[in-house]
Amino acid sequence: MNLQRTRLRSGPPNRRGQASVAKSTGRDKNFIALTEKVFGILAAFSQNPQHPISLEEITQSVNLAKTTVHRLLYSMKKLGYVEQSLDTGLYMLSQKFFELGRAGLPYQRVVTVARPLLENLRLRCGESVHIAVLEKGLITFIAVVESPNPYRCAAIPGEVSYAHSTAVGKCLLASLSEEEVENVIREHGLPKLARNTITSGTQLLDELRRVRDEGVSTNIEENIDGVICVAAPIRDNTGVPIAALSVSGPAIRMEVILAGVKEEVKRVAARISSMLGCGPIHLEPKAALPMTGHPPMLH
Repeated sequence: MNLQRTRLRSGPPNRRGQASVAKSTGRDKNFIALTEKVFGILAAFSQNPQHPISLEEITQSVNLAKTTVHRLLYSMKKLGYVEQSLDTGLYMLSQKFFELGRAGLPYQRVVTVARPLLENLRLRCGESVHIAVLEKGLITFIAVVESPNPYRCAAIPGEVSYAHSTAVGKCLLASLSEEEVENVIREHGLPKLARNTITSGTQLLDELRRVRDEGVSTNIEENIDGVICVAAPIRDNTGVPIAALSVSGPAIRMEVILAGVKEEVKRVAARISSMLGCGPIHLEPKAALPMTGHPPMLH
């Protein structure tokens, strides 16, 4: 175990999408000039957002040869990201293009809205804070605020993990129907990853019922030995869980603050949900519990 940092993921191969656009700076050998041309065409569409545009208009906008622009538009059209009117020959961005961003927008909004609360929650608990979503039966971490402790447990944004062994995963599985949970089990199985991993479908369904009743889930050394996590759902404006908020840390520290962390995670998740338009979430009023061995809770 790395004393500087324990990674939360244990299981399926990592899949991180870390695309970035390079800037054209002279003879940068890593820069692909074609990229600049493609994004130049996309920028031309953004300058005329309400109407289809002609090949001539795009050519003038990007200052490229008409044959080059035509070939790029043809390629984009063949991939389904650009449409061309059969009557006028004008071009427009397709529905497929806009779906690229639409799928990620809700998650981006969650992270943007939640960021200050994540920082505050880390201060209150002294441990790493995460937001994760459920995608195709697996958990993907989309936001991480690491604990300042030299011995800490944190994922990396974009990391993927099993749902059955993580607090965030169980939190989101609890919002699915029994049939949907069984489909996840059939696709990904219930591999044993740590000493307390749930490996029985019946046991998992029982655990998910408990999570629904309590509004919070725990991972007591189920994903990685020596690590404890607590999670609560983040809901959208319809009340449906779209993500989960968690606090994770070494078991030796988390054991003594577990009750307090549960209440804090539920409270902050409810606050984020409210900021996303979810109606009031009833939480039993409780006094703030001391975080033994951590910085004093802030008010």
